[in-house]
Amino acid sequence: MKLGILVTIISGFGKKGFYHSQEIGLGKALAAKGHDVTVYKCLARDKHEDDTEVSARLRVRYFPIPAVGVHGLFDPALLDRDLDGLLVFSDTQIFLPRVYRWCVKNKVAFVPYVGIAHSAWKKKVMDLLFRAGTLRVYRKLPVIAKSPAVKDELRALGVERCEVAPVGLDETELKTDYASCDREALRREMGYGPDDVVIGFVGRLKVEKQPEEMIDLFGRIKDRKPFRLLMVGEGYLKEKIEEKITASGLTDRVRLIERVPYEDMWKIHVVCDYFVNLCTREIFGMALLESVYYRSSAAALHAPGPDVILKDLPGHALCGSMEEIEERLCGQYPDDAALAYSSEELLRRFSWNIAAGLFIDITEGKEAGTSC
Repeated sequence: MKLGILVTIISGFGKKGFYHSQEIGLGKALAAKGHDVTVYKCLARDKHEDDTEVSARLRVRYFPIPAVGVHGLFDPALLDRDLDGLLVFSDTQIFLPRVYRWCVKNKVAFVPYVGIAHSAWKKKVMDLLFRAGTLRVYRKLPVIAKSPAVKDELRALGVERCEVAPVGLDETELKTDYASCDREALRREMGYGPDDVVIGFVGRLKVEKQPEEMIDLFGRIKDRKPFRLLMVGEGYLKEKIEEKITASGLTDRVRLIERVPYEDMWKIHVVCDYFVNLCTREIFGMALLESVYYRSSAAALHAPGPDVILKDLPGHALCGSMEEIEERLCGQYPDDAALAYSSEELLRRFSWNIAAGLFIDITEGKEAGTSC
């Protein structure tokens, strides 16, 4: 079959060279099953990327488009008309009904892949537009949700046909031989000694990720072990975070790196003993997923993504409060066997083959739906 994957979200989602690309990971899984796949990736109007041939069966096309916030206004005429199915990383995107109507007209199966089904209170207008348009589309079709929590939310909104397929790990992008690397040499390169206990924090520097709270937490525990904090991220709170590190007298204990190319992110996870996620609105959490793969012991506050990723994985912890996070970091470190088991179990649970299989099944049923 000829399949398409559309990303209209205008943000750092899948930013080329710096983040795991979910759409390309899924595209690879579909191509490996013998399908021809085109990823249609939207960019802000002032951005440009060259189209890419990932493999003989997978290509990526980039489209600078107008947008309202993160909501891309994509012209469906840019899609190939002979597609059999189109999977859309859709979430609450408000302009998707026009793409849906194009699919109905051209007899292309339209498959939403949803990671979040609501907007923050500050985006109430967008939420109303979503409910008036995109949600009506979801109610007509089989929908794929990224987590059980999103499935439950969609069902509560009247979406009757919904299955769960979690975000997967793209094994072709992982450092599969990381266990054989000289970890202590990597730590020395980054200025850490053999006795240092390194805590990793990876995420955009914005309020919901709670980077300021991470500095406060670190300040409370810094003397309970020879802790060091390694933060990776960029965002509008960067200057405030740097000021807070200095004001707290932590400049010799905290390191902030704005960007790390994705090809080197494995080094961050391998160097760190712990990984912390404080975002209570985390939709999924690719960095958290990768930290478990690379055997860095994760501690995360409850959120839709972490609740799925860390469930029943030994060596890692879901926490109900900052105090629980602190005690986890200050307690006994998990044994290697637990971390190794969780790494292997993760690859079994989080495979792009799950989402790929559902997309193919729906497309073969040719459910393009009816016009809004």
